[in-house]
Amino acid sequence: MKHGAREFLFICVMLGLLASSYFFVFAKANEKRQQMLSDLHQKQTALANLRQSTAGIDDLNRKIAELQKAIAFFESKLPQEKEIDKILKEVWQLAEGNSLQCKTIKTLKSERCANYSEQPIEMSLSGSFEGFYSFMLQLEKLPRITRTMKMDLEKISGHDGDMSAKLTMSIFFEPETGATASAQ
Repeated sequence: MKHGAREFLFICVMLGLLASSYFFVFAKANEKRQQMLSDLHQKQTALANLRQSTAGIDDLNRKIAELQKAIAFFESKLPQEKEIDKILKEVWQLAEGNSLQCKTIKTLKSERCANYSEQPIEMSLSGSFEGFYSFMLQLEKLPRITRTMKMDLEKISGHDGDMSAKLTMSIFFEPETGATASAQ
C-alpha cells in the first residue's frame, strides 16, 4: 500500500478536525460541565444550610403552643376588674379567720399593662405570728394571682408571739374591655 500526498492530506485534515473539535466542542462542554458542577455544589451547600436553620422550627412551634397555653392559664386566673371588691373582702375574711385585726386596707394607684392590670393594696395587720403565717399560706393558695411586694414585721413589745405587719401586695386582674379600647 502506497501512501501518497492525498492520503497524507486526508490524515492531516482528520487530525485537524479532531483537534478543532476538541477546542471548539469538548473544551467548551467540559467548561460548561465544570460550571454546572460548581453551581450544583453551591446549591447543595445552600440547601444544607437551609435544612440546618429550619430544623428547630418544629420545636419553636411546639414552644409557642406551650407558651400560649400558659398565657391562657394565667389569664384564666385573672379576675375581672369589677371583682376587686370581692377579692378585698376575701382577703379581709382570711385575715379575720386567722385572728388578725385589720387596722387599715387601702388601695394604691392601679397600673395598666397590655393584657392585665395590677392593683396594689397596702394593709396593716396585728395579731399572733402563727395567725399571720397561716394567713400568708392561705393567701398564697388563693385561685387568683397575687404578689406580696413589701412586708414589714414588728414584734409587739410585752406580748410573746404578737406582732404587727404592714404589707403591700398586688392583685392582678383583667382590665375592662371598654377601658382597654379607650386606652389604645
